[in-house]
Amino acid sequence: MEISNEFHELITNKKEIEALDKFKTSLKEIIDKKDKGYINPSVLSDNDTLILFLRARKLNVKKATQMLSNYFQWKENIKLDEIYLNYQYKEKHKLELIFPHGFHKLTKDGYPIYMQVMGHFKPEEFFKIATPEDISNYATKVVETAIREYFKICSQMKGSFIYGIFGLIDFKGINSSIMSKKFFNYVKALSKLQDYYPEILSGCCVINSGLLFRTFYAACKVLIDSQTRKKIKVYGPKYQQGLLEKIDKENLPKFFGGTCECPEGCLFSNAGPWKKSDEVQEEIPEEILKRRQEITHIMNTGKLQASPEDQIKDNEKGEIEIDD
Repeated sequence: MEISNEFHELITNKKEIEALDKFKTSLKEIIDKKDKGYINPSVLSDNDTLILFLRARKLNVKKATQMLSNYFQWKENIKLDEIYLNYQYKEKHKLELIFPHGFHKLTKDGYPIYMQVMGHFKPEEFFKIATPEDISNYATKVVETAIREYFKICSQMKGSFIYGIFGLIDFKGINSSIMSKKFFNYVKALSKLQDYYPEILSGCCVINSGLLFRTFYAACKVLIDSQTRKKIKVYGPKYQQGLLEKIDKENLPKFFGGTCECPEGCLFSNAGPWKKSDEVQEEIPEEILKRRQEITHIMNTGKLQASPEDQIKDNEKGEIEIDD
């Protein structure tokens, strides 16, 4: 987690300022005793990182110190810089078809949008090509790329500090396969990343939620930090107004009620200010490109139907309250 940004978080809250001073004192005492373990002394001058860890632990200095220490130990253990620079998941393009996802433009506030379409999820194919470790490493590289590259560019565009990803997750078309213990183990592995990337979610909209999503969420919410859960807004099939409050129409794919139609498909385009027009284009197999077009067509024409077992209520309007 290397926040390289010419803009910085403006900390004006008195309690946060006081907690930040105590946090630095606590860390300095550990470092001065040469008992720093994996704590990098340079973090003392990185207020942006420190405040994120403090907020994640509700300004509890002791808990934030432990969290930061765990982060540096994890970073060393998994060789984080190596993952960011060199890790390539060989089944990446197959994964995109089995579990469509990707960055696509910005919210009105300037945060990168990360979309996931759960209705195309094919569990048996997914389990064949991905282990929990594969998915954890893949997700780690995605987040590190956002932190080290995308947030910096977004901050420059806005002229102020941007840190966070806005999630947009569509649950239309899901079936009971997402309730399997095997899939839950993947979710569990991914949930551990929140301990190393505090406050990484700026917000999240879940759309087309029905009975299966609520059952799934009830099982998984214990894995989600309470601070993060507060950022999740849940909608049924009438979600457009909620999305348009956060995202301009031109930045929202056509299949979600916007006007954007990326030639390569919005789910696969990685469209955004970080995408350079002169960058070398990766060669993608023809069969992958064809399948991308098929998925985009299904999305644009509304052919992805809700599963009968999901019991989505068509008359459910606006944000839906879910038990927390």
